[in-house]
Amino acid sequence: MCVVLVTYNRLPCLKKVLQGIKAQNHQVAQIFIFDNDSSDGTNEYLKENGFQIITNSSELANVSNDQFGICFRSSENLGGAGGFANAIKMAKELESDYLWIMDDDVYPEPDCLEILLDKMEKKHVQAVIPSRNDENYQDLVCLNIDFADFRKFWTWWRKQPAKYPLDKDQYFVSDMPFEGPLLQTELVRKIGEPDQGFFLEYDDSDYAQRILKHSKIVYATNAILHRQLAKKTATNATKKKEPYSWRMYYTLRNNIIFDRRYGKNWAVRKVSPRLLLLQTLATSIRDGHLKQNAPLIFKAYSDGIHERMGKRVDPDY
Repeated sequence: MCVVLVTYNRLPCLKKVLQGIKAQNHQVAQIFIFDNDSSDGTNEYLKENGFQIITNSSELANVSNDQFGICFRSSENLGGAGGFANAIKMAKELESDYLWIMDDDVYPEPDCLEILLDKMEKKHVQAVIPSRNDENYQDLVCLNIDFADFRKFWTWWRKQPAKYPLDKDQYFVSDMPFEGPLLQTELVRKIGEPDQGFFLEYDDSDYAQRILKHSKIVYATNAILHRQLAKKTATNATKKKEPYSWRMYYTLRNNIIFDRRYGKNWAVRKVSPRLLLLQTLATSIRDGHLKQNAPLIFKAYSDGIHERMGKRVDPDY
């Protein structure tokens, strides 16, 4: 059992998630951390706590199978997608039957892994995900993604959620975040690592579609993994509409790429991106931010329809 974790400048969160991993009822054999070039003392902390630090993937061959903690320090920030892609690519070569994948800002309950393994065995699947439900966050349990209706040009409109309150111990789902999925290493070796070209967002949803070609994905309702930074906001809270940031570029571009990859008809692949373009322009006019937003919107649209992937807009970290 190997935990695969991606981190970037969240040392307090990282410390807590490591505590949660070590406190699991089902013991974890190894932790592999991909550090996206943190500058907050993450490497120093890990080294002080027994992690072996490596900076080249070829060094993995020299790491002892008994080494509990391994940290790969990247020379640059590859984004969330790049971090998970490279972490999974390296971790799948380790001697482990399972990979438990997560971000640095989660925290699993002690029985989380135990329940995930039990569901995987009983449901005869190779992929199972935990619930992130608690007092601060409500999960979207995605039962299906409608890739046939061109009018649902935002991906979240395509997702069919389970109704609350959840009344089943498990659900078969069509999407997953990289926040706690447990995968059989055999499956990962078969389908390969996630597509790091997304850079930010959609790499996990894309990976879920690839998994579904080989195995169903089970959502384990009682396997709880908290989001450390989640904060519940009032439903009637109104936020001032700000101009789009660099993050919106990746949301728009990757939304278009996702539709073009998995759309079941020409309308989803061709018309949906155009509707998304028109809607975001209209919204920008309404909010008074057309001048600031238009260049980002048109770049995202162009890059999306031509599948120009990777880091094409610098993140403002």
